[in-house]
Amino acid sequence: MLAMSTLPGLSMGQLDFFDYTITFDDTLEIKNLFIDTVSNPNNTWQVGIPQKTIFTDAYSAPNVIVTDTANPYPVNDTSVFIISNTSEGGFVYYHTVILAGQYFVNSDTLSDYGMMEFSPDNGITWVDLLNDSIETIFGYWHWDSYLTGLEKPVLTGNSNGWKEFWVHLAELGPVFDIQLGDTVLYRFTFISDSIQTGKDGLMFDDLHFEDWVEGTHEIQNDKLISIAPNPVSDNLAIQRPLESGREWVQVFDCNGRLLFDNEDFTGESIDVGLFRNGLYYLRYANGDFFSVKKFIVAH
Repeated sequence: MLAMSTLPGLSMGQLDFFDYTITFDDTLEIKNLFIDTVSNPNNTWQVGIPQKTIFTDAYSAPNVIVTDTANPYPVNDTSVFIISNTSEGGFVYYHTVILAGQYFVNSDTLSDYGMMEFSPDNGITWVDLLNDSIETIFGYWHWDSYLTGLEKPVLTGNSNGWKEFWVHLAELGPVFDIQLGDTVLYRFTFISDSIQTGKDGLMFDDLHFEDWVEGTHEIQNDKLISIAPNPVSDNLAIQRPLESGREWVQVFDCNGRLLFDNEDFTGESIDVGLFRNGLYYLRYANGDFFSVKKFIVAH
């Protein structure tokens, strides 16, 4: 059994973040990984070199996490592993929280399948990231298909090779009131039925986690400004205090990429006519206060 511990947050200047990848090739990397073989002695998840019929290579050699490194997955089995992280600013200020990685599946279609879940409260509540109905492209969370072409993972059947996934989770922060230092969990499950198919199962590699935000030393006041219209197609107007002093306006896309940055903003609006359709965040700072507003560009 591998022990589970928390990952300490890092702080650099105005950034409060973590950004790391588990390749399963270094024992220090997997300190946040927990494979429960006590309450479930038949748990088939193993870290190692895949030596199976279809699963013969890692995405980044040599190791992966896989439903048994050598044998087909068993019948009537539910196997789970969990990654534990400590919440940083991305959830609190709904800025940037990302789960990404690579998967390879070889299973009996629909009957045997994998799951990805997220817990905002150290395992009390679980959100099914693949199937829960509250998923939308403009809220709560979304799979990065319209920006990069990556599709939501299909953890059943045959992927015919390694597939990449990328999901944005920051907006679950205000939904579940996730605070700095809260323990958040990521649970990966594989479930099989009573029919033995002799297939290889499921494996993951290069699991990537991000949780970060800018300017956390300031005080958030979301009544500081208002924006309109929303959705917007061309000019986004910013209504703010009459005597504002020096103003700093930034716009980020939902990947956290900075698209607009003016540290001495004096205008009344921002031209977003060249932005692609989608969800964006406007950050307005004035002295020791800042406000974050989300808006949708829809041409």
